[in-house]
Amino acid sequence: MEPAVDKNPVTWREMRAFFPHRVLANHVHALPEHGIVYVKNPKAACSTVLLWLDRLHTQDHDFSPGNVHTDNRLPQVSDVGRRKIARMLSGEGYSFTFVRDPLRRFQSAYQDKLVTSKRWRTQIQTALGQEPDPERAVSIDDFVAGIEAQDPIGEMDPHWRPQHVNVMTSLITYDHIGRIETFDTDLEIIRKEAGLPPVPVEVRNVAKKPSAGILADRPDLEERVRAIYAEDFRIFGY
Repeated sequence: MEPAVDKNPVTWREMRAFFPHRVLANHVHALPEHGIVYVKNPKAACSTVLLWLDRLHTQDHDFSPGNVHTDNRLPQVSDVGRRKIARMLSGEGYSFTFVRDPLRRFQSAYQDKLVTSKRWRTQIQTALGQEPDPERAVSIDDFVAGIEAQDPIGEMDPHWRPQHVNVMTSLITYDHIGRIETFDTDLEIIRKEAGLPPVPVEVRNVAKKPSAGILADRPDLEERVRAIYAEDFRIFGY
């Protein structure tokens, strides 16, 4: 399998700069035996892709853990080697990731991480200079203001920071960047271009109710959210 595009050299140190307070190894998954490397973009079908990769790696097509992020059988970065992964991203392998409409991703992050869950609330409260209290609700207005107050690389959580930062587009030239909106088509493109065998796909973590309406009656907030993710809209063509 040959990479589809010319790529610039990538080093692990350069990638590490995008994740100064997080473990980079949790965001990059390589399968050297298949010549592919996937860079995670939270809130953009990560669970679905990880399970697909696990089944591809193990050929255990019935595997379906409760939490594929912690219970997968994928090779660790320490098993593959940082330099090997960097070389794969530099042209030795087929690299891919997935992105999502920035507005829908933002709204999904709010619903999932600030409304349904409590553990991320303190990040926004701290950004606003408030006393951290996970029991205190975070309004959509506070969420927008909190994100505006955060530095994308050093402070924003990957679940809501700009996608072009998560997937390091200024550093990595991908063979394919898929969209959640055309997931099946894009995954098939990746499979065929990388020369991978067919593996059953199990869609994970799909919201029971779409979150597209959170900003429907708040054009003021939508304008601010669009400004936060302006580069995502530009780079990914949304």
